Amino acid sequence: MLLLTVLIWIISNGDAFSQEPDKIVTALYLEIGGKGFFGFNVDFPLAPKSRLTLGLTALDHEFAKRPTETEYPTMALPTPSVMFLQLFGKQRHYFETGVGVSISPVPWKEYSPNDSMLSLHAALGYRYQVSSKFFFRAGVYPFYRINWMFLPLPGVSLGYSW
Repeated sequence: MLLLTVLIWIISNGDAFSQEPDKIVTALYLEIGGKGFFGFNVDFPLAPKSRLTLGLTALDHEFAKRPTETEYPTMALPTPSVMFLQLFGKQRHYFETGVGVSISPVPWKEYSPNDSMLSLHAALGYRYQVSSKFFFRAGVYPFYRINWMFLPLPGVSLGYSW
């Protein structure tokens, strides 16, 4: 893992192939894995290398069982998420780190004692982004569900920047 982090850092700080300057751009993308099964996200610039991501992610939830049930029922639900990302690098290639939260209020069901409506996640990976072009990111997205589990999940995102 440390080797992967060092390699991504070297790539993101090396000279890029393009001579165009950094631009503040917005991105719309599909995420596979990462902080959920899959998700749709919009990435807004806060500063040249700071991003705010708003998304809708499919997450698995475990609910309280009824007296007749032997196992806790589960259901995958769309969950709103927000994430703050910081980019390090030049022009097209970036090392990306970030933190975020997903909140899944489900008023019609009670959560199991093992689960919670709050999920915390982080980002550690590579991002390729140019304005008006293809957008790509890949990395490890540590995921922590309060009262439940910690998972270092891999993820890949594809989309468009403008």
